[in-house]
Amino acid sequence: MLTTKRAILATALALSGVAHAISLEPAPGLNVNQPYYAPESFVQQESLPIVDIRGVKSSEYAELFEKEVGEEVRRGIKEAKYVYKLAGIDVVEFEKRSMKVLENSRKLNPDYFEVVEALAKVGGISVETMFTLSQLDAALASAAQSSLSGCTTVSFADTGVVGQVNDTPSLSGGNYWVLQADDYVQVMASGFYGSGQTLGKDIGVVINFQGTDSQGVGLQSDSAIELGALQNYLVRNAKSVDDAEKILDKYRTVVASHFNFADSNGDTVGVEMLEGDNYVIKRPAGIGHANHSERPGVMQSFAESVGLAEKSKERTIATAYTEWRAEFAQQFIDNTPEGNVEAAKYVLNTKPIAQHAAYGSDFISTLTAVMDTKEGCLEVAPGVGEWNDFQKVCLEK
Repeated sequence: MLTTKRAILATALALSGVAHAISLEPAPGLNVNQPYYAPESFVQQESLPIVDIRGVKSSEYAELFEKEVGEEVRRGIKEAKYVYKLAGIDVVEFEKRSMKVLENSRKLNPDYFEVVEALAKVGGISVETMFTLSQLDAALASAAQSSLSGCTTVSFADTGVVGQVNDTPSLSGGNYWVLQADDYVQVMASGFYGSGQTLGKDIGVVINFQGTDSQGVGLQSDSAIELGALQNYLVRNAKSVDDAEKILDKYRTVVASHFNFADSNGDTVGVEMLEGDNYVIKRPAGIGHANHSERPGVMQSFAESVGLAEKSKERTIATAYTEWRAEFAQQFIDNTPEGNVEAAKYVLNTKPIAQHAAYGSDFISTLTAVMDTKEGCLEVAPGVGEWNDFQKVCLEK
């Protein structure tokens, strides 16, 4: 097991960002020193439960969640508390500091909080505590304990396809499920909160957290919204990527994040949500993004500040492959003759984008998700796509 001090030192140079947690110890059975190009198969979860709330009254959510994913919710809460403990973060204290974000999020998206409240009931904890446990990325950033690491997103112009690999510490994997409603499909992570892959009837969105080169709005901002609540609001209220861009002028995630969008018109946009003005990315063929800001010169300045001015193997590993992943993804998008669902699955399943445990790190791809906004379908597989079958969930358009 890595101590907290060792974990902080190990991640001090990492730019790339995980959606959920700090890497403090690997999941049981995971070899973190595998050959990079010959990884061992590591399947934490073979399929995802799909929980359908269409036609279900909100007063009946808790009963349904208990039946379908009760064990997953309670397991996720237990594991989240454990990771907080490993990271040395006081849940009670951080809960007090997170109340502004809770208030903002509930006000913006009360419908989503009916889901949160039902899950809290299933988990046997307060809504406030459940909400706080879902904010681990913000807790770590606030405590300045780690850079965030992982995740690559892709979107393809004209086809309306968008997708990502969700890279997390291995302890945060193996407990995903899908929430299906009348007007959205949302992946839930760690048993109880929105993971960052959400599809509406007109638009789909995926996420990268950004690393130490960027700052978010923080916990006390009037614009700070919890990730799951914000993505849920976006796909239910934006009819196009232009609408989404305008919404994100008003509302942000607590830590610096990048949302990659595609809509059913075939348009794409990337929005880096930052402390000041957002940085908007528009490219002819679509957008590939990893975990550093695409603002000109930012990545290079950061690399120089930690003594890695020249591109090298050491810089690639120290920055968790973020430059390589982003460049690889963008080159694929710019040159592929097809930008369909199969193309997205292919590139997301290819190194350096697909993450396996290597060089002592247990940051791995714990989910692969691809959305076709024109068809209105999400395809999702736990872990690396080649190790599990994709499950398809569609909206009625």
